[in-house]
Amino acid sequence: MHVVIVGCGVIGVTAAWFLARAGVSVTIVERRDGPALETSFANAGMLTPSLSSPWNAPGVWLTVLKYLGRKEAALLVRAAAFPGLLAWGCRFLRDSSSARHEINMRKNLRLCNYSIEIMNEISSCISLDFDSSLAGIIEVCRDESAMRRGRERSRFLGADEVPTEELSPGAVVEREPALDPIAGELAGGFYFRADQVGDAHKFSCVLARRAEENGAVFRFGDTVEGLLSARGRVRGVRLLGGEEIQADRVVAAAGSYTSALVRPTGIRVPVCPAKGYSLTAPMPEGLRPLGHAVLDDRYKAGVVPLGGRIRVGGTVEFTGFNQDLSPERVANLRRLLAAVLPRHADQIAPGDAQPWCGLRPASPDGVPIIGPTPVEGLHLATGHGHLGWSMAAGTGKALAQHLSGAKPDLPLSDYALARFT
Repeated sequence: MHVVIVGCGVIGVTAAWFLARAGVSVTIVERRDGPALETSFANAGMLTPSLSSPWNAPGVWLTVLKYLGRKEAALLVRAAAFPGLLAWGCRFLRDSSSARHEINMRKNLRLCNYSIEIMNEISSCISLDFDSSLAGIIEVCRDESAMRRGRERSRFLGADEVPTEELSPGAVVEREPALDPIAGELAGGFYFRADQVGDAHKFSCVLARRAEENGAVFRFGDTVEGLLSARGRVRGVRLLGGEEIQADRVVAAAGSYTSALVRPTGIRVPVCPAKGYSLTAPMPEGLRPLGHAVLDDRYKAGVVPLGGRIRVGGTVEFTGFNQDLSPERVANLRRLLAAVLPRHADQIAPGDAQPWCGLRPASPDGVPIIGPTPVEGLHLATGHGHLGWSMAAGTGKALAQHLSGAKPDLPLSDYALARFT
C-alpha cells in the first residue's frame, strides 16, 4: 500500500513516521522547503492536556462582542473575517452550550492524554533533541475569580485522572523561583505535572529524518495542485507542473488549507484559519532561568522555556488567511512577558525578540477532524486549533494504525468528519 500525506507539519510527519515503521510505503508532499515551517514552526511549545478546553466556552459570544475590534483582546475577530465566518461561527456558538462544550472538552482531553503517552513512547524508541522538558506547567492566577475557575477545571480534569495541584502564592514561587518579582500580585496558581514543553519544529525535523531512514519519501518544495480521482475514489495527487503521484490512500493534513484542497471532491471540511502569535528571545544571562512553562490566566497566554530561549505564545485572531504580523498583537506578547517575568523582559532588547505568526486550523466545535471521508481513499487530519502540538503524537499513531489496517488504540469515531453532516 502507498500513502501520500499532503502537509509536513508536526501531525503529518508524525503520521509518516508511524506508517514507515509499520512498513507502509509513504510519500509526504510539502510546499515549503522543510518540515514544520508554517503553523508548527514557532507555536507556544506546550503539550497541555490541562488546556483541552475548546475556545468556545459557554458565554464566548459575550466575550467576542465585548472585545470586538479591540487589539488587546485574547480572542479577536476582525470585521473583514465576518463574511467567511458566518456558517462556521453559527456552529461555533451552537457548540458553546455547557453540555456540548463539556463533551468536546472530554474528546480533546482523551486525545491529549493519549498523545502524551505516545510522545513518551517515541522518546523511548529514538533519541530526540527538541528542547523538551517534563517539569510540568504552572498556571498563575491574579484574583480569586481566576482561582475559582481553576478549581472547577481541576475537578473536571481530576475526573479524567489529570493530576492538578492547587498552589498558594508562596507555593507558586517555591516551585518556580523566577516568579518571585510578581509574588505580591498573585492569588495563587495550579501545577499540572503531566504537561510538557518542547520545540515542535525541532521535533518535526528530527522525526522526518528518522522516518526517511525507515523508507519514507519527502517531497519538499512541491505544491499539490489537486487530487486525482477515478470512479468516485481518490487515487493520488497532482503537483503544480503536472506531475502525478499515484496512491492507495491520501491524507490531507494541510492545516487551514485542507478545506480548499478537498473541496473539488464534494467534501466540505469546516475548518477556518485562526492566527496565533509568538515571540522568541534568548534567555537573559545573569538571572535565574525559567524552569517551568507559565500560563497567565489574565492574559490567556504562556511564557515557555525552550532550551536557552524564552517563548511567549498565545492569543487567537480571526482575520482570514492574512499572515501579516500585527504590531499591536506582538506588543501584547511583550506586555505579557513583562507582566510574568519583569526582570527578564527588562534585559531582552526588542531586536533580540523574534516575532512570528501562524494559522491554526480551527474546527467550529474545537475538536480535530481525523480519519476517513465519504470519498474512498481520502482521509483527513486537521482542525486541531491551538492543540495541534498537544495532539500530534496521538493523531499520528491512531491515523497510521487506521490506514495500515490495525485497530487504533484510540477509536477515531469521536473525531470523524461525519459529526458535521
